[in-house]
Amino acid sequence: MGEFDVVIIGAGPAGSVAAHVLAGSGRRVAVADRAVFPRSKLCGGLLTWKSVRLLETTCGLDLERLRAEKAVHHQSSAYFVYGSGSLVARGQLPFPFHFSDRSILDRCLLDVARQSGAQVFEGCRAVDCEPNAGTVICADGTVLRGKFIIGADGVNSVVRRHMPFFGHMRGMWRSYLAPAMEARIPADRFPRRVIDPELHVGRIRDGYGWVFPGNDHVLAGICGLRRSNGNFTSLFRDFIRDLGVADPESVHPGAYPLPYGNYCMNPCHGRAMLAGDAGGFVEPFLGEGIFFAMATGYCAARAIADNGDDPVQAAAAYQDMLNRQILPEIRGSDRLRCFLFHSIAAMGTGWLSLFMRIFGSRLAQTVHGMRSYAWTRAKQWDFLG
Repeated sequence: MGEFDVVIIGAGPAGSVAAHVLAGSGRRVAVADRAVFPRSKLCGGLLTWKSVRLLETTCGLDLERLRAEKAVHHQSSAYFVYGSGSLVARGQLPFPFHFSDRSILDRCLLDVARQSGAQVFEGCRAVDCEPNAGTVICADGTVLRGKFIIGADGVNSVVRRHMPFFGHMRGMWRSYLAPAMEARIPADRFPRRVIDPELHVGRIRDGYGWVFPGNDHVLAGICGLRRSNGNFTSLFRDFIRDLGVADPESVHPGAYPLPYGNYCMNPCHGRAMLAGDAGGFVEPFLGEGIFFAMATGYCAARAIADNGDDPVQAAAAYQDMLNRQILPEIRGSDRLRCFLFHSIAAMGTGWLSLFMRIFGSRLAQTVHGMRSYAWTRAKQWDFLG
C-alpha cells in the first residue's frame, strides 16, 4: 500500500496542476492515471487568455516554452460566427486564441508535477474508492491511501461514483451530458484555408459546431444535448458536408461526453474532492474545459495545502473558492447559453448579427476571462496574479 498526503486520480490538467501545487508545498503526492503519457486526447485545445495566464503563473509554462515543446501550434486574433451556413458576425479578439495539442500539453503539465516531486503511476486504472477512508484501489492491485483524495478522473469519474451525493444527481448528470464529435481533417481535404476559429450555430439544437485551424489539418466538431437532437453521427456528417468536405462518410470522428451544465455544487465528501470534468466544471456556453480543469485543480490543491490535515476545513475552503471564483462563471455561462440557443430556436439566426455588433467585443473579453459571465462585469481572478 502506498501512503501519501494526497492521492490524485487523473493526470489531465486538473490532476497535474493540483499535483504540482501540492508537491511544491511539501506534500507527499501520488498521481494515478489509466493512460501512459503522452496519450491521445479528443479536445478542441483552445486556450483563452485566462488559460495562458494560469499556465504561466502557476506552472511556469509560458507561451515561448509551450511553442518550443510544440504544445501550442497556432494562434488567431479574429473569429467568425456562422448561422445556418451564413456569416453573421466577425470580430477581433483582445488577446489571441492559442490552439494546443492536448497530448503534448498534458504531458508537459504532468512533467511539471513530476519535477515538483509528485510520484506518478501511469497505466494505473482506479476501480474503487473509499472517500471516507482516503483509499483508492487500482485494477492492477495497487492500493493508494491518502489523507485526501482529489478526483480529477474525468467525466466518467470513479471517485464521483463513490460519493453518496451523486446518487441524488445521477439523472440530472446524464440528462446534461452533451455528446461531442470531432475529427481532424487534413488541410488538403478541406475546401478552403482556415486561419481563424469559426463557431456555427443554428444547425444543432442546444449546441453548436466549430471549425478550428491547425498546422496541417482542420479540426471540425459538433456538440449539443442528446435529448434535443437526433443521430449525432449523421449530424456530424451533414455538418462537414455542408462545409464542403467531399466524401464525409470517409471521415471517422471521435466522440466523448461533455458536461453541459451538470456541475456539482458541493463536490466534497469525506476526504475526497472533485475537480475538472469529474465535478462537471466545464463552461457550458462554448464548452471550455481546460481552464476550468486547471483552475479547480489549483483551488482544490490550495485548499488542502492551506488547511493542514483537516478535511472539513479543506472542503470548506475549496467550496468558498468555487463559490467566489468558479461557479459564478459557470452559472452565468449557462444563462447565456439558454438565452442564445432558445432565441435561435424561436427567431432563427438572423438577429445574431445585431447582437454581436452590440455585444461582440464585451463577449470576447468574457470568453477570455477579462470579464465575468456574471453580467460581463470586470473579472478579478485570485490566482492569476
